[in-house]
Amino acid sequence: MTRGAALAIACVLVSVSPAAAQGNGRGHAYGQLKSSSSTPSSGGASHVQSGVAAGVRNFGSWLDDASLMTPGSGSLTVSFGWYRSPLFREFDAPIADGGIGLTQRVQFGFSVPYYQVHEPGGPVFRGVGDMYLSSKVQLREPSAEHHGLGFAVIPVVAVLSSDPTEAGKRFNWAAPVSVELQRDGWRVFGSAGYFSQGSVFASGAVEVAASSRVTVTGVLTQSHSTIEDDPAVTLALSRTRTDVSGGLTYFLNPGIAVFGNVGRTISQQDANAASVVLSGGVSFNFDAWHQAGRR
Repeated sequence: MTRGAALAIACVLVSVSPAAAQGNGRGHAYGQLKSSSSTPSSGGASHVQSGVAAGVRNFGSWLDDASLMTPGSGSLTVSFGWYRSPLFREFDAPIADGGIGLTQRVQFGFSVPYYQVHEPGGPVFRGVGDMYLSSKVQLREPSAEHHGLGFAVIPVVAVLSSDPTEAGKRFNWAAPVSVELQRDGWRVFGSAGYFSQGSVFASGAVEVAASSRVTVTGVLTQSHSTIEDDPAVTLALSRTRTDVSGGLTYFLNPGIAVFGNVGRTISQQDANAASVVLSGGVSFNFDAWHQAGRR
């Protein structure tokens, strides 16, 4: 996998995923974790949801490919996200996402945001949000030798920033599986899996190289809550949520790229829906160490 491709993946995955509800994801094992709920993955929205009679469902989704960074190569992304829902507004900045290749088959990643969240006209809550730790284990490289088709599994651990509910846990996990198909000038990739907070998901993306410096990406994610709710919640909130988003990445040079993204929920507009999601930032490649024999 080239360094430029790794940087493009980082930018796409930090920008594409819509807001999250305490357990979501996106990928490249170091992409920002965003689920399919209006509650951003920062966890800050828990401060303004306790008084909502209808409650808020836990949705989760992760989007990743099957490619890896080479051992010793890393990526660091600094970004922001703004989320608007019928219930609250949230601005996350900075959001730090990082990753590094450990071996030919494994890489490690993390994501942690600083959030500011409030109800319209209400007090603002601030703090360090939910932290996500992930690894990617490549089962098959999407190389020409394998007809451009690759697979990977991505174990994820989520550490919630706020106190969990009585039935909840501070530490949670997810088990996404990703597939990627590469072709000349474009590729498709997607993920599917389960979040321990109670959701199953599927997500997919199409990425096209518009020029030598610009890539354009479209994303569709869908999550379904597996939790059996109180009948009042069931009537007020949909158990399935679908989001769509589009993003653009511009390479300033082979090691630095800037990106922007816009998205929204296209399924039922309830308290879990995101009417607008905006995000953007900058991503850097670096060498933490040089692999033996690598030039």
